[in-house]
Amino acid sequence: MNSLLALREQFLAGEITKSDYMDKMMSNHNRLFDYMELMNDSTVQTIEIQHNRVIVSLKDTGIKLVCIKNDKGLIPFTILNFGAYEEKLWDKAFALIGNPQAILDIGANIGYFSLYFATKFPSTKIYAFEPIPNTFDSMKENIQLNHVGNIESFNLGLTDKKKKLEMFYNPEGCGSSSLKDLLGATCTRKVECAFSTVDDFILEKNITHLDFIKCDVEGAEKFVYEGAFKTIERFRPLIFSEMLRKWSAKFDYHPNEIIQFFKKLDYACYAISEATFEKITEVTEETVETNFLFKPREIAQ
Repeated sequence: MNSLLALREQFLAGEITKSDYMDKMMSNHNRLFDYMELMNDSTVQTIEIQHNRVIVSLKDTGIKLVCIKNDKGLIPFTILNFGAYEEKLWDKAFALIGNPQAILDIGANIGYFSLYFATKFPSTKIYAFEPIPNTFDSMKENIQLNHVGNIESFNLGLTDKKKKLEMFYNPEGCGSSSLKDLLGATCTRKVECAFSTVDDFILEKNITHLDFIKCDVEGAEKFVYEGAFKTIERFRPLIFSEMLRKWSAKFDYHPNEIIQFFKKLDYACYAISEATFEKITEVTEETVETNFLFKPREIAQ
């Protein structure tokens, strides 16, 4: 399909008649109504086209997210494609969190979950970490757009020690950016990023309470937890973690190593999905869930 601007240039250059121009433009304008129908079956409330950006607003939470052109996995596009984004899954986690004082969002990406936490817990301090500069800038824009004051954002990754590391950044799927080249996409490029540890961050910021950690770092979760041992041992937070066998294999470990790490800290692992919440002792080839809750023994079921 010709772009709107290209069609207008063709008309202005006299290459197509006014009638043909109007017909071709109308076929494009009608897509606005297609989006209206698509929104009716999703959690999207509005799509706002401004002179310099496109903003998707969500029902219930009222969260607004700026769209990034050509990013196929971007959360607002995912919601338009599939209707929702893990809201039912998070209801199970929120039932256990209670009324938190502080949350770490590790691998915050464009800030959706930090904003989600901020709407659920407006008096909670949320620390959001995103190492990729471009993605971090998008997160800051989203935080400012939503006028929330309880999120503090850091252009920083978290792992097992302080260091500079190269990350593989995919502009057509910023959510898949990782310390390993997970997708092998031709558009992927390397970006040097700053990393620290949870333990060092907690000490530097003099944080005295921590209730919840959300960690989604595309396969490198094991190293985040190794750099957070003292923090986890001290505060006993509830932990929400992504674990994918195919991604952890890129880092030469299995998700069961994470389960064993938490077992030593007297944590139990629960496989969680929109339909299930089941205690497990290991991830097997039959495990279909990719999201897990690690719950300290002292937190009641």
